[in-house]
Amino acid sequence: MSNIFFDPSNLKKCGKNVIIGKTVRIRHPELVEIGDNVIIDDFTYISTALTIQSFVHIASGCKLIGGRSALINFGSFSTLAPNVVLAAGSDDYLEGLATPMVSPEYKGNFGIGIIEIGRHSILGANSVVLPNVKFNEGSALGALSLANSSLEAWALYAGIPAKKIKQRNKEEILRMEQRFLARHENGR
Repeated sequence: MSNIFFDPSNLKKCGKNVIIGKTVRIRHPELVEIGDNVIIDDFTYISTALTIQSFVHIASGCKLIGGRSALINFGSFSTLAPNVVLAAGSDDYLEGLATPMVSPEYKGNFGIGIIEIGRHSILGANSVVLPNVKFNEGSALGALSLANSSLEAWALYAGIPAKKIKQRNKEEILRMEQRFLARHENGR
């Protein structure tokens, strides 16, 4: 394993060629599974169960939150630009106490969920994703956007809340993936 900055021994699983920046904070490392060829940049904070497939990049300053009961999954070739917030858990803003320091019976309708980031999905800088949102394969979210519902496969979304803008070029992206994997497997 060629991991430059982070001792992965506390993680549930850590693949090969994984780089985790030295200022990355993982609150529950026993709930984190990382595949091969993954980079998590400095100043990222993770406080939820997390599964990452291969060839994934999480840029600096991202927040992946939700607590021990929530889950975030990343498909291969997905990426987060800087400062993205994935909130797989959320407090009830109308009733109850909004702090993790109180028992659940005082929290109101606390929302715990799953966020699915599909293969080839891209999330732009400073975007926010709320609980129970699925990025179907190839979906993309523009910078400074809010995803509060699931995104169609191979579509680009932007805005607050995010709206579909146009389709992505699925065939070309999948062709590039095949060429990349063929060269990668041959060591080039």
